[in-house]
Amino acid sequence: MHITHCPNCQTAFKVREEHTRAANGWVRCGKCQNVFEAHLYFALNTDTNNAASFTDEGKSIEGVRPGLFSGSAAMQKQLHLGAGWFWPSISVLLALAILWQAVLWNRHWLVAEEPALRSTVETLCLPTACKIEWPQEPNSVLIENSIFSETPEGGFNLQMRFKNIQHHPVATPWLEVTLTDMQDQVVVRRVFSVEDLDLQDHIAALRDQRVQFSFAVNATLRERIAGYRALIFYP
Repeated sequence: MHITHCPNCQTAFKVREEHTRAANGWVRCGKCQNVFEAHLYFALNTDTNNAASFTDEGKSIEGVRPGLFSGSAAMQKQLHLGAGWFWPSISVLLALAILWQAVLWNRHWLVAEEPALRSTVETLCLPTACKIEWPQEPNSVLIENSIFSETPEGGFNLQMRFKNIQHHPVATPWLEVTLTDMQDQVVVRRVFSVEDLDLQDHIAALRDQRVQFSFAVNATLRERIAGYRALIFYP
């Protein structure tokens, strides 16, 4: 016979060997009904007189039925097993959610780099109805071979090339042209969309697009024009 203590209310009571074997070592406190493993709380100094007083007050578990706590032990083991899977499952779901967000955030670049991924990325876009477009990378497009001249009709002609220096396609940018006077002050500023320039919506990897257009300027302003500036951007 052993003396054990309830870890919840510190009640001490006697436990027989046959009872603990029958219940797989689990007992229930007669005072607070807490279920625990008796051997973990055996008293070092077994004071049988002190334990007997608890027995007289109905705190003893003598007479416990075999198998009474075996179901509780199995249930606690199942709960422990379930809890062991819960947090790893949550971690996996969070990791997948972060990966999904990263794919959506970089979807334009991913499809431009690997066109074979388009169908997969389109499927991942379905929950948010997002669209896949050409990457907008203003630092990846350069203006080359720019020529600005006056036409015989009194207008101006502008020729240049948009050069894509990336190893994947990028969206064709818009163009802002600013005509300036002798003091480099703005005389006229115009913005041209991709449609105005009659260009494709993207520039292939390491390729260029030729830009050429003419435009007229009021005669009073035309006399002041001495130079120009060109800027590409995405709206």
